[in-house]
Amino acid sequence: MYAMIGTMISTFFIGVFILLLGKYSIVSTVDSSNLMETMLFGALISAVDPVATLSIMGSPELQCDQLLYSLVFGESVLNDAIAIVLFRTFLKFYSHNNMEGHDIPLALWEFLYVSFLSIVIGTLLGLLASFIYRHSRLNEYPKFETSLLFLFCYGCYAAAEAAQMSGIMALFFNGMVLSHYNSVNLSRAAHVASEHIFSTLATLSETVVFLYMGAGVFSGKFEAFDPLLSICALSACLIGRFCNIFPLSWIANKFRKDDEKVPVKMQFVLWFAGLRGAIAYALAENMPGPNKDTYASTTLCICMFTTIVLGGFTERLLTDMGMKQTSSTADRGNYTSSLQPSSPENFYGLKDKIISFDERIMKPMFGGTMTDGWFKKKKPMRYKSYNDQIDTIKEMEMEELNLGDL
Repeated sequence: MYAMIGTMISTFFIGVFILLLGKYSIVSTVDSSNLMETMLFGALISAVDPVATLSIMGSPELQCDQLLYSLVFGESVLNDAIAIVLFRTFLKFYSHNNMEGHDIPLALWEFLYVSFLSIVIGTLLGLLASFIYRHSRLNEYPKFETSLLFLFCYGCYAAAEAAQMSGIMALFFNGMVLSHYNSVNLSRAAHVASEHIFSTLATLSETVVFLYMGAGVFSGKFEAFDPLLSICALSACLIGRFCNIFPLSWIANKFRKDDEKVPVKMQFVLWFAGLRGAIAYALAENMPGPNKDTYASTTLCICMFTTIVLGGFTERLLTDMGMKQTSSTADRGNYTSSLQPSSPENFYGLKDKIISFDERIMKPMFGGTMTDGWFKKKKPMRYKSYNDQIDTIKEMEMEELNLGDL
């Protein structure tokens, strides 16, 4: 909810806010006749990059509340993809300087259309890769396992881009499917190698992007710097995130159990965690029009402020707000355990039916580990595949479960 609806709320608020600044001549560096220019800026600056916040929250010394970490992580992993799709959607309509009201629903439909097909492409290719790994002997050749895993991921991105969809969003859902189903299909060597290779590539890419951002300070971008626009844009980001976090949290709490509600203090931390980073600056570099450098310098200024100031005070804020894991949160167990069934006899809700379908049909076909508690009161079923190593591992897991039942 925060990633999809929240990003759209933030985008439209910032875009309209900056447009009004230009219309009332508060800032002179905004083209008030082109709505898409300000909407493009609203989309790119809504890309939240809470890497520093997540690294702090994940610190074992801090013992951050698990629900808070889950909410921040859940928003961050999908927010960037949503912001990129919104940016590319508005970019298609940028040439229509005299954009009329009926074009906005058309742009939203384009966004939903691209998002849906990107999710479908990523999911299907992830299932295809998992099926191939599950029903083959690739585990006997770890170097081919790792190579093909990389090619499947890149192929997913390339296929989505070739279809003029969002490669980022397709790749995200492809990774989710591979993580859920294909991780246990890999041999131990390929699993360790791929994990370290992708982690290393991610770290190198992130370092290069932040170096590029730092070099932007000395590359002449600030020759078109507008301090007033930067202050107003930063204020719009904070207000837009406020309009995003608090109303959506109020709605979410209406459907949550009492021990899973998002308290006001946690909502404040979520609002504070809205750092801007590499994605926002990269999109700003692709801004069209004569005001490109102005928006790029404004984005860089906001990224620096949020990363240094907001990111620097995050640990102190978490301590003062008492957002550490307490005995009460420990008593309720892992937050993810609420997603798991208590026993096979109690499968009656939609969530439980989805888990049942996943356990009985999807995992035997594509791979994956058994959900905790699924075989608690029921003898495990034996699934046969063409991968002897996987079958051996599964039989060992089932024997352990049977011993536990005794």
